[in-house]
Amino acid sequence: MINVLIIDDERRLVEAYEIKLSEEKMTVQVAYTGREALTRVKKTSFDVCVLDIRLPDMEGTDLLNKLKEVQPMMEVVMLTGYASLETAINSMKAGAYDYLTKPCEFSQLKKVIVKAYEKKSLQEKNLILQEQLDRASTKNEFVGASPLVKHIIKQVSLLANSSVPVLILGETGTGKELIARAIHNLSARSGNPFVAINSSALQESILESEIFGYKRGAFTGADADKMGLLEVANKGTFFFDEIGDMSLGIQSKILRVLETGVFRRLGDTREIKIDTRYICATNKNLQREVVEKTFRKDLFYRLNTFVLNLPSLRQRKEDIALLCEHFIRKFGKGCTNKRISKATMEEFKQYGWPGNVRELANVIERALLISGNREEIILEDLPQEILCGQKVLITNTPTFELTSEIVNLYELQTKYIRYVTGLTGHNKSEVARRLGISRCKLYQWLNRDK
Repeated sequence: MINVLIIDDERRLVEAYEIKLSEEKMTVQVAYTGREALTRVKKTSFDVCVLDIRLPDMEGTDLLNKLKEVQPMMEVVMLTGYASLETAINSMKAGAYDYLTKPCEFSQLKKVIVKAYEKKSLQEKNLILQEQLDRASTKNEFVGASPLVKHIIKQVSLLANSSVPVLILGETGTGKELIARAIHNLSARSGNPFVAINSSALQESILESEIFGYKRGAFTGADADKMGLLEVANKGTFFFDEIGDMSLGIQSKILRVLETGVFRRLGDTREIKIDTRYICATNKNLQREVVEKTFRKDLFYRLNTFVLNLPSLRQRKEDIALLCEHFIRKFGKGCTNKRISKATMEEFKQYGWPGNVRELANVIERALLISGNREEIILEDLPQEILCGQKVLITNTPTFELTSEIVNLYELQTKYIRYVTGLTGHNKSEVARRLGISRCKLYQWLNRDK
């Protein structure tokens, strides 16, 4: 639906345009003065503005500049009964989309409004392409033929026909963003933007400004208005990756967007209404986070409408061979003759893959480089941590049990760290993540007896 603002002091003409545009399923607001128009654009987001060049309180070209300061993406169509080449040139230089002479036929006005809206939509899509270039490589299909993968694909097809919020749960590297993109690409929103943001990758203040955008002067360094990613995702899909790492303050604002469909840029009083589908993902146990009061209960239940649990690679090892073929094609630059040796495949199937599919992709890419022109990827092409990690995970996995015997906290902590270290194949980053501590702290604990 196109949101249109008509600014003209000829009331009969304005009323006629308002009725006809409303019949064309457009949302229309009107203003009879420049001052009234500025008040409206500060409160409501518009796609197209139809502006009379002569108003009682100011010139249309002056108002055009002020409107563009408030809503830079809004397209403006100028109307005038005093046609002149000079006026037309000044309007176009000031940023007007087009210039029509009054009285103009309604069909002509409607056509120009639709064209202006199409231009605005294209600009928004170009913006999101620039914002998401670094994620272009994640558009590969979700590979696998195991029963678990087939079940996931069936759920994705079901969700594509709906607009309910989706919560995707799974370990790091299981393909949560791939599934989110698949839902979007199969939905009726596929022609509109898919916007993704990683909630754990940015500081809180930066994350908030990226999501909501900001008004010029909202904070030090805000030299111009910035459109938030929520606004860019209008009519498309917004993917909150690692939402479990989002602060409680931002969580409350996200909850309001999900419930009302409106938000405000930082430093702005104007509410922006959007129609967006929301998909969220996390590797955390949100129910536990709710109990520990690090995640809002009301937001959890709002997101919990439909939950997709992605299996780890350990749970679908029958897909490893297919995934290897996929990554060889992807990273091998057309080298389809390369294959995995039998011994290497056995190693792959025994290994615990704490980094899941993402780790497998990195291993294959590295092995292709090392193997060179050799037709097979062999054990010697694998990183040493995989060969060492396999032995820990398969033959020497430590156990951890709580007994009635009372032990001191130091011994209990040491035993549990060893247990988690074994589970992750001595992946220090993964150990620290699972324990909820920094790598620096983990190394302090590991080295305190040395």
